[in-house]
Amino acid sequence: MSKVVGGFVAAGLAVGPLVLAYAVGAPPGTVLAVGAAGFFLLSTAFRPVGACFGQLRRRLGLLLREVTYPRDDVVALRERVAALEGGATVLDGKAEERYRALAELRRTVDAVGLSAHGRADATDRRIAALAREFEATVNRLTDNEQIITGLKAFLRLLRSAEGTTGAAAP
Repeated sequence: MSKVVGGFVAAGLAVGPLVLAYAVGAPPGTVLAVGAAGFFLLSTAFRPVGACFGQLRRRLGLLLREVTYPRDDVVALRERVAALEGGATVLDGKAEERYRALAELRRTVDAVGLSAHGRADATDRRIAALAREFEATVNRLTDNEQIITGLKAFLRLLRSAEGTTGAAAP
């Protein structure tokens, strides 16, 4: 309610000088009196209109500064994005390098596997040949064992013959 009363008081204070200037300034109904009243009426609108334009100008200036110069958080975000893009580029390069190294390692492992299989086959063949030779040698030793047993018996016979001849001689 007090705002409404204050509004009427402000309007009365603005219109009061207008009525006073109209009544005192010239005889009523003349062009000069109407012109003076119109000037006073128009001058009462200058101050609020000027204040409104001043406020609009300040607000537009503030908005223009915010639009022209990005806020600090936007600048920081742009810097972080640029840094992350640079890091992603470096990581992409390193990943490509690792893929190439992995492919080379796979080729090397395949080559080593083939070489190992070849060497294992050759070793298996050598072991099989050694086993056959060992078996043949063992078979010959069995035959030789009979010869060795015969030789041992012959040596025992010789020793026993020596023992009997040696005992008879003295």
